[in-house]
Amino acid sequence: MSRPGPLYPALVLVAFASAAAVYVLAPAVQTAPAKAEVTAPLRTTPTAAEFAHNFVGATNAFAVAHGDVTRVGNAQCVEAMRGHYMCSYAAKRPGIAPECHVMQARWTPQAASTITITLAGRAGRCGTLREALRSLA
Repeated sequence: MSRPGPLYPALVLVAFASAAAVYVLAPAVQTAPAKAEVTAPLRTTPTAAEFAHNFVGATNAFAVAHGDVTRVGNAQCVEAMRGHYMCSYAAKRPGIAPECHVMQARWTPQAASTITITLAGRAGRCGTLREALRSLA
């Protein structure tokens, strides 16, 4: 039988010290509960209400910046599929009755404009999106 070299006791000592350190320090590490691991996927597009709010804010800010007195409001949107919306809204100019509009738009944050309108037109009613769409028939 061969005799162990002089480094063998040092190796055993390092292994024992490492195991002891893991045993002592491991309880200090906090782990999240199992249910916290299941998280909802991050939403990368706004909800329909957020889109309506963004549309009104951006449109009115653009109008102010370019000296246009028209303001939009009363926007109501639905999200047909992620990032694709249909909205109704009222466009108001001073001294003139509000005009009712409907539009289809996409959320395009990587483009020059975060909102890309793909289809738009006037409607007969402004109350809700449903009323605006029914007034088109």
